[in-house]
Amino acid sequence: MNALKRYSSKLICAVGFLAAALVAGCGGGGDQGRDPILGLPAADLVSVAVTPATASIAIGATQKLAATAVYSDGSSRDVTVGAVWTSATPAVATVNATGLAAGVNAGNAVVTAAFSGKSGSSTLTVLPATLQSIAVLPANPSINIGASQQFVAMGTFSNNTTRDISALSSFKSATPTVATIDAASGLARGVTPGTSVITATSGALSGSTTLTVNPVTLMSLMLTPKNSILQVGATGQLSATASYSDGTTADVTSLTTFSSTVAASASVGAAGQLTGLAAGTTVINAGYNGKTDFANVTVSAVTLSNIVVTPASATVAIGGAQQYVATGTYSDNSVANITASVAWTSGNNTIATVLNTGVATGVAAGTTSITATSGLKSGTASLTVNAAAAPAPTGSVSLGRAASFAVLAGTALTNNSGGTTLITGDVGSPSQTTDPTIAGPYTNYKSGAPLDNALNDLQLAITDANSRTCDVDSASGIDLGGATLSPGVYCYAGAISVTGTLTLNGPGVYIFRTKSTLNTTANSIVSLLGGASADNLTWVPVGPTTLGANSVFKGSILGQAAAITVGDNTTLLNGRVLSAAAVTLRNNQIAK
Repeated sequence: MNALKRYSSKLICAVGFLAAALVAGCGGGGDQGRDPILGLPAADLVSVAVTPATASIAIGATQKLAATAVYSDGSSRDVTVGAVWTSATPAVATVNATGLAAGVNAGNAVVTAAFSGKSGSSTLTVLPATLQSIAVLPANPSINIGASQQFVAMGTFSNNTTRDISALSSFKSATPTVATIDAASGLARGVTPGTSVITATSGALSGSTTLTVNPVTLMSLMLTPKNSILQVGATGQLSATASYSDGTTADVTSLTTFSSTVAASASVGAAGQLTGLAAGTTVINAGYNGKTDFANVTVSAVTLSNIVVTPASATVAIGGAQQYVATGTYSDNSVANITASVAWTSGNNTIATVLNTGVATGVAAGTTSITATSGLKSGTASLTVNAAAAPAPTGSVSLGRAASFAVLAGTALTNNSGGTTLITGDVGSPSQTTDPTIAGPYTNYKSGAPLDNALNDLQLAITDANSRTCDVDSASGIDLGGATLSPGVYCYAGAISVTGTLTLNGPGVYIFRTKSTLNTTANSIVSLLGGASADNLTWVPVGPTTLGANSVFKGSILGQAAAITVGDNTTLLNGRVLSAAAVTLRNNQIAK
């Protein structure tokens, strides 16, 4: 019996040793070869094969590629995740770190996977697609007099894909006495009760919908805040809200006429912006469609003592950007961030330019001054521009298994019942009040691996975005409305807001990070020009996101632990709403 036990023990040890050796031999993902097993020769990496070797996809469609490493002993293993993927022609097809290729424009592109000194490739043919029809969204909306409605032209192509073609379309209102519309942006505004056919035309094709302007009566106009206190040189904002007979309200600030009774004390702009000019008080009168209201403004007797611009000195490469902040100190020893209200100038525009937001950009090698001025006070900082060109971003943020989702909520998804919400892409949330309508071959996941995997990869995507080096790094917040920006990583310690239109111009990666909140006002627009793509646009707020009603947003919003609220009739027809927390929708059109 003892002999049998000793024999069994030796056999178990031998089997254990063999299993351990086999496990060791199968590892080494980054090695050129593999360790020998029980005295057998090491297996060398012979080649890398990419499958499928050829494939055809439509513009906007995707193709999953796989990379397989083949060794000298005839064995092989999947190295899709460990390989480095590149596209020889990214203008035709792109590929991410997991081997997922996407068609961009018609043509051929060679996609290569490199692993441990060996590489393999696949040839992708992106088929041309022609525009077949145009739909104007949202369908048949209604608004009040003075309210606005953002329309979007959605094109359907011969390869069964759809995308926002508003930038390529011209909008027209059949009855401008009922509703006007901006031909380029598609923003309509109610004028008188009635209906008007809204048409979007691109080339020889057009689509239309009907806008109804409700026959409601304007009851009152309310100006807020009622009492404002400004320092000399500081600015403030008034908002005008119209109330109608059906109980609804509308922000009509942009349509309201403002005037200041004591203009020498404080001035008021056409959009309700206040500027303190001298100590004293004034009354701001507002009028809209026969209704009026007023607000009181007091300009403090304190005066601006000095301005400090930070950082005091900075260095960027040619094409690189630096955010400057102006801090004002007043006669009562109070301080305020006055970055948005000062005038910014560069001492030498051939070396660096500076925007009214305080963002300076290197033009040529050298050193120049960056100055902030308010009245008779000014502050100056130094900017050195190096001869080396600014490094390009390392690529778009990979969403991994979250890429197929247009809406993702880790805790709860709230959607209004009886509404017009339409999602083109997967939807995922464990708790949903009203299931949104989904277009196309997509799925609503309320549990299971696809939802769990997407939420896991969302966190990886946020980590990726937060690891990028900031091209603009600001210690304050910013209103990006009215700005035109080139590709880069824009980082702000304060809130990011968009009032009006933000224009992103040029191909490349755009990442906007804030340690605070992301907010857009009603009717705001994110516009993409010059090859800028929503697939390369990522927003990463730490705090909650609130998109204003009737706005047109672009890009993917990645919320790590904060809620995302999408305003009434707001569209993301080239974007995603992805949050590990809650998401709220209301009559929205979202297409990934």
